Amino acid sequence: MSSQPNQSLIDGIRCLQYLVSSGRAIGCRELARLMGINTTRVNRLLMTMASIGLTMQDEQRRYLPGPGIHALAAQAIRGSALFSQALPLLENFAPKDIVVAMGVLWEDQVIYIYHSEPGTQVTQALAGFHMLPAWQSVIGMSLLAAESDEELQKRFVDEQWQQLAPHIAQQREQGRVVWHHDDGEVSMAKPLGAHSAALAFAGMWQVDNKVIDERLSELHTLARRLTQKS
Repeated sequence: MSSQPNQSLIDGIRCLQYLVSSGRAIGCRELARLMGINTTRVNRLLMTMASIGLTMQDEQRRYLPGPGIHALAAQAIRGSALFSQALPLLENFAPKDIVVAMGVLWEDQVIYIYHSEPGTQVTQALAGFHMLPAWQSVIGMSLLAAESDEELQKRFVDEQWQQLAPHIAQQREQGRVVWHHDDGEVSMAKPLGAHSAALAFAGMWQVDNKVIDERLSELHTLARRLTQKS
């Protein structure tokens, strides 16, 4: 057997992830542009997945996730140690007066597993937030720090790298990122070890160093709870 990765399988999984993450019906050409591959190939992949219920088409022949996605989602949640362990802890111990998020990195995008805002229910916090480019997310900054500068500079344009670089350095030196946004918001994040995920606090406005230190202590404590073995 060949030891080379199966490109068709890779493209199929990428295609499904981009489709699900779009949050709307999407055509083959647009999806092909997002993925950077041939439209004919994308169409063939989507039709193949439609045959097993993972995708479906609307009246304009645009693609949507199919009913098979529900089964796949349920199986993925059940198989995720991070999800099953983190959810009750976040429900019980996460601060209720700020944004609390947990996300993973995928193709330089942050996918949010959990994203709560003050006053929201846990059901609203589960996968209820759109994905963000990693260079625009404190979670992305925190997780990208595990990669080398050489590799990262190949993937990000100068403007993006200028925003990333100081926060990546901060993560490597201090084990967390604190981002002071231009509009006065402060956000912070810390990786969750072997899970390739990170925990973040955000939605803190015009806060002083004392509040930042208090929130960092809360962040470290909650991250420790999430990574403790039961």
